[in-house]
Amino acid sequence: MQSQFSDTEQAFADQVELFITEHWLNQAEPRRRLRAWLNDADTAPLRQQWYRRVVEAGWAVPHWPPEFGGCDWSAVQLHIWFSACVRHQTPTVLTFATAHVGPLIIEYGNKEQKALLPKIAAFEESWCLGWAERGAVVDDYALSTRAVQEAEGKGIKYVNGAKTRVLDGMHADWMICVALAAQDQPCVLLVPLQQKGINRTPKAALSTGQPMAEIEMHKATVPTWGTLAVTTQTLRARLSGFVETDLSSLADGAALAEQTQKLKQQLLCENNVEEGLLRDCDALAIEALGLEGMEQRLLHSATAESADTLPFTAVRLRAQTLWSKLSELQIAAFGYYALPFVDGLLSDNEGAVDPRRPSGEIDMTMVMRRMLSPTIATELGLDPRDTLAQQALGLPEQEL
Repeated sequence: MQSQFSDTEQAFADQVELFITEHWLNQAEPRRRLRAWLNDADTAPLRQQWYRRVVEAGWAVPHWPPEFGGCDWSAVQLHIWFSACVRHQTPTVLTFATAHVGPLIIEYGNKEQKALLPKIAAFEESWCLGWAERGAVVDDYALSTRAVQEAEGKGIKYVNGAKTRVLDGMHADWMICVALAAQDQPCVLLVPLQQKGINRTPKAALSTGQPMAEIEMHKATVPTWGTLAVTTQTLRARLSGFVETDLSSLADGAALAEQTQKLKQQLLCENNVEEGLLRDCDALAIEALGLEGMEQRLLHSATAESADTLPFTAVRLRAQTLWSKLSELQIAAFGYYALPFVDGLLSDNEGAVDPRRPSGEIDMTMVMRRMLSPTIATELGLDPRDTLAQQALGLPEQEL
C-alpha cells in the first residue's frame, strides 16, 4: 500500500489497476500495445476498443463537471487515474480535445458550441490547434490568417490563411484557429476541417513522433456560432501546459520511477555493465521519488487549505529534467540505437532500433514524448522557464 493514500484512495487505485489490466494490458502483447500507443494505423481497432471501455465505465472525462459527463472525483483520484494511464502507456485519455478544448468550451462556449461536447467526451471527434504561421521558427504573433465577417458586420463568414506545425492536423475533425478579424483584432474560431477550402499537407514529425501538418484555408466556412468568446491571452495561458488545469503535470513520477527500474533490470542482464550506470540509475530512482513528493505536495494543496505555493510549472520542469536524465542513461547504456526513431528532418535512412531490448520493456519512445512535453507549448513558442519566472514575479502573460 502506498502510504500517501488513504484506505479509500488505495481501494480506488486498486480498482484502476484492475480496469487497466483487464481492458488494456490483457488485450495485446507488449509490442502491439506499444504500436497502438504510438498511433500506428493498423492498431486503430485496439485503441478504439480501449476508448469504448473507458467511455462505458464513465471515466473518459472525469475532470469535467458532472453535468457534462465528469466524475466529480477528488484531485487524488484524478491523479491516480491519469498517472496509471501514463505508467501503463494506455492510449491517452488526456487528448487535446478532452484536456483543452472541452474545458474551454464548457467555460466560454455558447449553447451551439457545447453541443460539440458529447462527441469529444466519447473520443469520436479529434481537434487540433491552428496557431503558428508560416515563416516563423517559433510563433512571433505576426498573424496573416484573416477572418472575413458577414456583410452586415455580424459574425464570421469564412477564414483565409495557413497554419503550420499543426500537431495531429492531418486527421483532426476540428481546429481551434487564431485569426485576425475587423480592425486587426485577434479572434478564436472553431473551424470544421472536413470541408472544401481546406488543404492539408503532412510535415516532418516532431522528435516525439507526433505528426505535424500544414493546413491551408481558402474561404473555409466558419459556423455562425463558431467564434469562441475567449481572448488570445487567456487561450495561450490555458494551452501552455503550465497551468493548474493541465492535469498531466502530476502524472510523471510513478511512470518515471518504473521506467528507471526497468532500465536497471535490463542493465543487470548485460555483460560487463558499468557500475557507474547502475549508481546513476539508483540516483535517478531517488530523484523520481522526490518528483512524486512534489506531486503529492500539489495534491495536498488542492485538497486542503494550504499556504503551499509550489507552482505547477516547477513540477513540469522537474519532470522534463528527469526524463532527460533517463534518456541520457538509456543512450549511455545502449547507444544511439536505444532511440526508437530519428527526427524526420535527419538524413539517416536506417532508423533506430535496439535488437537486444525486448520491445515494450524499456520504452525510449515514452521517454522522448514525456521529456519534450508539452508540445503545445513548443508550438506556441513558450519556454517553461519564462513561464516560471513570470509566475514568480507576478507578471502578466503576453498578449497576442
